[in-house]
Amino acid sequence: MHFVGRIAELWRYPVSSLGGERVDCLDIAGADDASGGLDHPTAGVAGNRAFLLFDPETREPAAPESSPRWRKALHLVSRLRPDGMAEIGFPDGAFLAADAPDMDKRLSDHFGFSVGLAETRGTGRSWPVIAPRYTASPLHILTTASIDAIRASDPALALDARRFRPDLLIDTETGPGFVENDWIGRRVVIGTLEIRVSEGTKRCGMTLVSQPGLPEQPDVLRHILRGNRRNLGVYADIAAPGRVTVGDEVWIDP
Repeated sequence: MHFVGRIAELWRYPVSSLGGERVDCLDIAGADDASGGLDHPTAGVAGNRAFLLFDPETREPAAPESSPRWRKALHLVSRLRPDGMAEIGFPDGAFLAADAPDMDKRLSDHFGFSVGLAETRGTGRSWPVIAPRYTASPLHILTTASIDAIRASDPALALDARRFRPDLLIDTETGPGFVENDWIGRRVVIGTLEIRVSEGTKRCGMTLVSQPGLPEQPDVLRHILRGNRRNLGVYADIAAPGRVTVGDEVWIDP
């Protein structure tokens, strides 16, 4: 196998469309380990996108990439408590548990219209269950080389991993270039985790939305479209589950 880099950042997104939490390690389940629910995740990162925001009148999930009224979602963050319960962080620094009685009011005050919190898979708890707008791949991978390739096309762009929402950010030792394109169809090993890269990641308007410390920049998506046919990063399926830690070496089949 060939050494391609090391894990630079790991991210988890307990609430879809919100900012995530940067962590030191991730447990990644395979399809055979997954049974659904908040405590038993689908294949991929444990706890990822177990919740989403929605409009109680239409039951439509939040869509920051296409609807300006939802763009404040990127100014909220989500994290998991040790017991597996999701929490949402607000701009004033306060975190509120998903089951807090005033959660819907806090969300509605933040957005300026009625907003609710729902689960994406049923656990038998009190939240409504609403299917996500798309079926997420088990794992989303991005390299520093690809970010640098976009930055090289326009140094004025404010770029970091938060714009692209990867689960794994890999620090590669090559120059700028969309190196992940060559990984599609190949096996990647990171510690005890084995994955197979399945396809490129098509980008949407989420990449240009403002976040704390990052301005709204439509040119981000334009440069991804021109530079790599709208792809940035790759998706992967889980061949063998495992734990991934920041600093782990990343190896790929030749």
